Amino acid sequence: MNEPVAREGRRKTNEKEQLSRDDWLDAAASAIAEGGFDNLRVLLLAKKLGVTRGSFYWHFKDHQDLVVSFLQRWRERRLAELANLRPIGNDVEEETRRIMQLLLSDSERHLWRMRIELAVRDLARRDKLAAQIVAEVDKARLERNVQLLTRIVDDPAGAADMALLLYVATVGAQLITSGSMDDADTASRIERLIVNLVLEWHKRGGGELLPG
Repeated sequence: MNEPVAREGRRKTNEKEQLSRDDWLDAAASAIAEGGFDNLRVLLLAKKLGVTRGSFYWHFKDHQDLVVSFLQRWRERRLAELANLRPIGNDVEEETRRIMQLLLSDSERHLWRMRIELAVRDLARRDKLAAQIVAEVDKARLERNVQLLTRIVDDPAGAADMALLLYVATVGAQLITSGSMDDADTASRIERLIVNLVLEWHKRGGGELLPG
């Protein structure tokens, strides 16, 4: 009579040992990419991972804890990525093209990331924590753009506007090149347009983008 209980105990212990918190968060990312946060259900994740819900509660208090943990990891990873967006040479044109390639290449990866980002932004419309996290990520991305731009001009007066314009352009480009316009020619053209915009601003030494 005791043997099934013992086996069940061993199975649950193995689940705890084999699945990490990040495994659950990775599964959550897949669910969110497929159907947004409404698709994030503990039972469905457990079935997908081939474990019982007991494994979930080993790592998280409840569904809300999972959502909060996911949002926090999303913020940490987005902020960590900004470290890659830094000049490594002195040729402005070459460095601008390299950074644009980092932002715009690999449309398959962008499709996955864009689906998750759109889901996070959708949640931010009705969730205060999500809204706060999105605002932090946007602020950090814009600040990094400003840092990159002020490094290449004598008059940084228009850097904030150019940073905002670049942010809108690159996010929009990621969305377009991961959708129906996913082709190398379109991605290359968008990249050249953005690079040309930055270089023209650089050539004139920076300055305001809007008169007055």
